Amino acid sequence: MNLPRYDQKPIHFGFILGTSRMDFSYRPGTSWPSTVYGVATGPQLGYTVGIVSNLRLNDNMDLRFVPTYSAGERKLFFDAVDPSDGLRKTIERRMESSLVIFPLEFKWKTDRIDNHRWYVLGSLYGQWDLASKAKVADDRIFKLQAGEFGYEVAVGMDLYFEYFKLSPQLRATFGQGNLRVDDGTAYAQALPVVQTRTMAWIFTFE
Repeated sequence: MNLPRYDQKPIHFGFILGTSRMDFSYRPGTSWPSTVYGVATGPQLGYTVGIVSNLRLNDNMDLRFVPTYSAGERKLFFDAVDPSDGLRKTIERRMESSLVIFPLEFKWKTDRIDNHRWYVLGSLYGQWDLASKAKVADDRIFKLQAGEFGYEVAVGMDLYFEYFKLSPQLRATFGQGNLRVDDGTAYAQALPVVQTRTMAWIFTFE
């Protein structure tokens, strides 16, 4: 067995690297503005890096704090009348995000089998978007709030090698705050609720 006493340490550290598919969940308004006919999202790829601090609670449970930086962009496509020429067309709104995320995670692990074990994660997080343009006065931008909170769930496997532990995981993020800024534009009125939805493939090195 590799690293036979690794999981007996009360505290250990590591880092994460990953790719993410950033998207939105939205709730359309009950009455659409007369110039907007429909909307669709455009998921985009991003990346994630972070630092892991792991506290052992017992043989099958850990408490983890993983401050993370995640960057990427998201898109919305509006079927709407363009105010610049009065023609109906698909209008793209692209939103770049530079997210500083603070998740507190609970990790539930199976018993170790040779050099691997399965686990699931549940976490609560708060985040701040350093690239938010919520206060910018520009009707050509679909504005997002800087702060948000939500929860994450993940499933993965710990793989024990001679000198380190590698843990690939598939993670889903569900934002619970409302990112939309009510700036009076038809696009903001069409979507009274906009929330984060992200799928990520993460590799943890410990």
